Amino acid sequence: MKLLLDVHHSPRAAEQLRQNGYDVLAAAEDARLSRLADEDLLRAATPDDRVLVTENVKDFDRIVRIWASTGERHGGVIFTSPRRFHRARRSYPEDLVLALQGFLAEPPPEQQDWVHWLS
Repeated sequence: MKLLLDVHHSPRAAEQLRQNGYDVLAAAEDARLSRLADEDLLRAATPDDRVLVTENVKDFDRIVRIWASTGERHGGVIFTSPRRFHRARRSYPEDLVLALQGFLAEPPPEQQDWVHWLS
């Protein structure tokens, strides 16, 4: 499973996951991706079957609901909570990396259009 971390997640998380053998991009590492609007970022992840990891629940929940009603597909969305993965904590981004590794160890069956809350 390939991931795309939204701009608010640290590129260090992507780097650590890559060091552990995962295919992960961070929007914050790519000038083109970092400037995309939310819907366009999800669209950019889709052709590569990347799952978008974001804490922007308000906007992406609305987007995936609209896409479900119109038939537009995406590779999946993982929602994170800023309370659980707070960027000001000394444990960040390691706590996010560990949670994502746990999820990736047992991902959902191959499918599209799923949404998951990372705990």
